[in-house]
Amino acid sequence: MQMILNNTTTYISRKIGLILMLVCSYLTSFAQLPVGAKETFHLKIEQENRLSQYSHQGGNSYNSYKITGTNMSYGALIELSYRQVTLGASFLNDPQSSGESGKTDLEAGYEFTLTRNLKLQPFIGSEINETGTGFTTGIKLNRNIELFDYISLGLFTGLRYSNIHSLQDSFYYDASDISEKNLSISLGVYAMIFDYKRPKIRRDW
Repeated sequence: MQMILNNTTTYISRKIGLILMLVCSYLTSFAQLPVGAKETFHLKIEQENRLSQYSHQGGNSYNSYKITGTNMSYGALIELSYRQVTLGASFLNDPQSSGESGKTDLEAGYEFTLTRNLKLQPFIGSEINETGTGFTTGIKLNRNIELFDYISLGLFTGLRYSNIHSLQDSFYYDASDISEKNLSISLGVYAMIFDYKRPKIRRDW
């Protein structure tokens, strides 16, 4: 009985090992970078540090104010790309916020390939923070450092502008007219969790 169990265990182990080898071979074959290969999609996680110069204005018929200064925010971004079109969502702390809401950026962009590992990425989107919701746009430069065929690390730097305008009701006074403008420089690192590239298809054969 023990011999039968041992043989069965050995058979199952070999079968699992063979399946894993076939799966790895299949993924590796699709993840190679032949000449002319083009990226189909990628999944990326970024850690961003953002230095901002901001201008915050508010007021109503009774009083008004203006605050300017600089702050440092940091957080994480998740990005999905398909055929060089990118969709991203970032979540950062916000030193200007009186609470713990922080700020959220939702962005859409496009990656232009400069060299094999260098890409320029303009983007446009929306920023959401304590003030309200507004417009944001900018550009990033991504430098890829390949570790494996479909997994890599990278560095990026960017320039961003955002403009937020909102009306906030007040119980005692008129509604406050609030606007906020930010010009920021960002630096960070990213991990490309999966980067799928499809070989160039030849149709002349």
